[in-house]
Amino acid sequence: MKYRSYSNKQAVRTNRNTDSSHKPVLWKAVLVISLIAVVLFGVKLLVTPIVSVIAGLVKDSSDSISFFANPQKIKETNGVTNILLIGVDERAKGGSSLTDTMIVASYRHSDNRLVLLSFPRDLWVKVPKFDGVNEFYTKINGVYTTGEDNGYSSSDGGLGGGVGLLAKVLQDYAGVPIHYYAKINFNGFQKAIDEVGGVDVYVENTFTDYEYPKMGYENAPWETRWEVLNFKQGWQHMDGTTALKYARSRHAYGPEGSDFARARRQQKVILALKERIVSNQTLFNPTRLQNLYMALSSEFDTNISLNELPIFYDLFKEIGGDFSTVKTYVLSNGDDEAGILYNPDPSQYGGAYVLIPKDGWQAFKEFIDTILFSEEALTPTPTSEDTE
Repeated sequence: MKYRSYSNKQAVRTNRNTDSSHKPVLWKAVLVISLIAVVLFGVKLLVTPIVSVIAGLVKDSSDSISFFANPQKIKETNGVTNILLIGVDERAKGGSSLTDTMIVASYRHSDNRLVLLSFPRDLWVKVPKFDGVNEFYTKINGVYTTGEDNGYSSSDGGLGGGVGLLAKVLQDYAGVPIHYYAKINFNGFQKAIDEVGGVDVYVENTFTDYEYPKMGYENAPWETRWEVLNFKQGWQHMDGTTALKYARSRHAYGPEGSDFARARRQQKVILALKERIVSNQTLFNPTRLQNLYMALSSEFDTNISLNELPIFYDLFKEIGGDFSTVKTYVLSNGDDEAGILYNPDPSQYGGAYVLIPKDGWQAFKEFIDTILFSEEALTPTPTSEDTE
């Protein structure tokens, strides 16, 4: 399958001035914007409308802000920019940090198309040899920890550490080049939602999970480690703690008791959080923005630079704020359009439950290539929420 190449859009240079008495406030706002942008997809879904607001705030000021005067070109491959969103459980000090959430947010410049593609934690992949570490096979949710613990460094000067190794594996197995990343832990996820006043989420199916892990009970006796969760179908307003439980639950009976259902719920919560952040109640509330920045400042990591914000502003002007074209996919072993995986006999994998492509890795790459690069727009299976 051939990729179609598209030319990069050029960033618009701006030269804004500000009264020196407002500089601390503006710099805090800029930091807030960069941090929020990292958490929620950057290009189309979040960064561009926020940068538009910042541009309006400083349009009548008197001192130039250097990063607006020296924009960079946005990174892309064949007209597509990919941002890897990673959710990591870092609550247990000294323990392994498994990636419970792995989503690629892919933005196609030719038609402003945004796709969210979730990778399941049980995908069976090979970790390449590096820096004294021999190649071995593992579930993809353990790749980040391997790279982080062993100081992975890219041979071509790309991303390093756990994110770099995970990006390398995604490139090798899925053909997905990673240009930017955003890593956030559970604490940051909860704090972000609480600081914007909670999120409104449509619960597609009523479900009960009898084995949700209680925070801080990781080493407690087995029978005391769990709590019971119950969610009712319909719209619900969730605080950070509730939203985290909704996004992490995977032991319910019925259709919600799988990693694939969990991945879909994670996408729903992220989209709901985006709605709260771009609302007037957040964007025009300096106290809320400052609190959001303080809450997240130590909870995430990214390679998105301040000098890239003007590019996102330029994109926002062309997009016009239309987010209706967002498409979501969860790679699974189901019967839906993205059900391209299956779970083989565990005895062949040391007794582990793993997932591999039904038709081989080349077909796996071609399917993802179609989703991210092709002119042909695949349509995800609608949920009951779509018909409400």
